[in-house]
Amino acid sequence: MKLIKFFLLSLVLLMSSSLVHAQSSLEGFSTGRYEIRPTKKKNRLPTAVEETEENDDEKPVTDSDGIKVRVLTPKQLADEKAKEAAAKAKLEADKAAAEKLAADKAAAEKQVADAKVLSQNLELAKKEEQATVEDTQLEEPTIGEQAESLFNSSADKVYDYYAQKIHPDDIRNNKVEIEFAPVVAYNDSKSDYSFRNYNAFFEAMKIKAGVWLTPLIGVSGQILFSFGADVDDANHSKVSAKYENLDLALNFRKFFGVSRKANSLEFSVLYSDDQYKVSEDSQKHPRLHSSGLGVGLKARFPTSLSYAWTVGGTFFPRLAHNESATAVDVSSGSSDENTRIGFDLGGEWKFSRYSQMTWNMGVSSERNLFSGPASLPDPQTGNTPINVSVTNTMYMFNLGYRWGH
Repeated sequence: MKLIKFFLLSLVLLMSSSLVHAQSSLEGFSTGRYEIRPTKKKNRLPTAVEETEENDDEKPVTDSDGIKVRVLTPKQLADEKAKEAAAKAKLEADKAAAEKLAADKAAAEKQVADAKVLSQNLELAKKEEQATVEDTQLEEPTIGEQAESLFNSSADKVYDYYAQKIHPDDIRNNKVEIEFAPVVAYNDSKSDYSFRNYNAFFEAMKIKAGVWLTPLIGVSGQILFSFGADVDDANHSKVSAKYENLDLALNFRKFFGVSRKANSLEFSVLYSDDQYKVSEDSQKHPRLHSSGLGVGLKARFPTSLSYAWTVGGTFFPRLAHNESATAVDVSSGSSDENTRIGFDLGGEWKFSRYSQMTWNMGVSSERNLFSGPASLPDPQTGNTPINVSVTNTMYMFNLGYRWGH
């Protein structure tokens, strides 16, 4: 009987201590000192490893549904938080490393791009410097340099400049030019000695050829010969007359620019030989011949690629002038001073550098002064003049064609 009472008393005490222990455990959960994590039920038996992972600090606890939960101690909770902080720190470190790697890559790419730009700039500067040097080397050769090139091997430099600087259709590329021009002319001679008074209207042909030794230096020649000219003679009759003119020139020209529309100025050293041949049976007029050196100046003003104005003049300060006998042997005196001056205006229609139409209207006047008495009395006045003077004026208009190559 005593044994049964002892057993019952022990059972009561044991139940009381279990109840107290359960209450204290619930108080821990209510204070938040523990974290409950639900776990799925396993359909298999725990392995030996899983059994060894359990220790005295982690005792299996189940909720009201019988799901096993794990209770963490403060130390384990601190360890978990430390792990989370370490993972977060590692993530931030990895992100910082990735950002640094991207920044380093961008900096490297920028350095490569900057180096490429610098290289391009250096190459461009080098090309510009080379172009400047080439432009300096390819400055238009002067007339003196072009004249020297006729006697040495520097002609290539001259033509290299024009090959690079001027248009292929520029007339400066022509080395040969030939021009044919029909002419209508009127000659009016005035004098105080009737043997030198006459006028004539006639047609003529002008042929001119030029060779450009360099684009700025050339030589040219021109001839003019008349058709069907005649003059009044004694007893109101007419006698045939012939005009023959020869002009030779050494030409120098200057273009003010490399464009095909650039203005130009041409200077010429001229030699002129003009002859007036009247019929040998003329009883009123002697034959005349004038020759000498002079200078010419011609300006060209293109208004478009297809048309240009031309204006120019000539001057012969001292000519040799003489008279030849026909049926009458007459002399106006001793030739003292003879000069000629001329002006002309014209234009060019340019189809190409190989082909142009030209027109020109010009006037020239020659002044002959004689000293001493004439050889024969004037048939109109009966007096023998002294210091005869003559003004011989020629008016001409021509329309021609020029071929160049």
